[in-house]
Amino acid sequence: MRYLVLSDIHGNWPALEAVLQATPPFDRVLFLGDAVGYYPDGDRVLDWLMEVGAEGVLGNHDAWLLALEALPKEGAVLEILAWQRARLSRAHLEYLASWPWRREVEGTLLVHGSPCDPMEYLDDLEPARQGFACTEARLAFHGHTHLAGAFLELSGPRPWVRYQRFAEGGELILPPAVRALVNPGSVGQPRDGVPGAAFALWEEERIAFFRVGYDLEKVARRLREEGFPEWLYTRLTLGE
Repeated sequence: MRYLVLSDIHGNWPALEAVLQATPPFDRVLFLGDAVGYYPDGDRVLDWLMEVGAEGVLGNHDAWLLALEALPKEGAVLEILAWQRARLSRAHLEYLASWPWRREVEGTLLVHGSPCDPMEYLDDLEPARQGFACTEARLAFHGHTHLAGAFLELSGPRPWVRYQRFAEGGELILPPAVRALVNPGSVGQPRDGVPGAAFALWEEERIAFFRVGYDLEKVARRLREEGFPEWLYTRLTLGE
């Protein structure tokens, strides 16, 4: 079984289109949260996730969109989510609401943030050590940081943890004595200094990381059409 692993699309349809044009054939889609937020096409992203039967988990932006009535409408992030929610159908909202915070697929954990807390960032070695302690899964996929890479734990009396960056792509073969917390990177808004849409393919012990370029001016036009902030385009050009 070959899985396409995606995270943090954030309504960036041109980025997702580029991923789908570039990816080798796959059997199923695993989605690690944040379909909405930042970019204008959350509805198109959700349409595609529904169409392919993606197995998803909630991200913080997804959860905020569902709970907007309880949140102050302050700042660009929540204003964009309110704009998006007004354009989503009942089917879109029900689909989002059906996602759990955690999901297991073939013994592998899916979570948006950390195995300890779906809102926590796995962005350093100490949070990663805590993350490994919060799950018995040998492999866990997460998103949230928008950084393509993997924390690896070598088992033993005193487990050793290190980080491997995959911002430019690459391949991870998981050895038998190693556990991994793997982030495929962000489709819609990378933050690792490398512009382009990130994704991964998972098949047995092999995880392949990819980065693909796309027409950023198409995103810029959509942002201008809808009156979204210019900094959203700037972040894409910088990959941060």
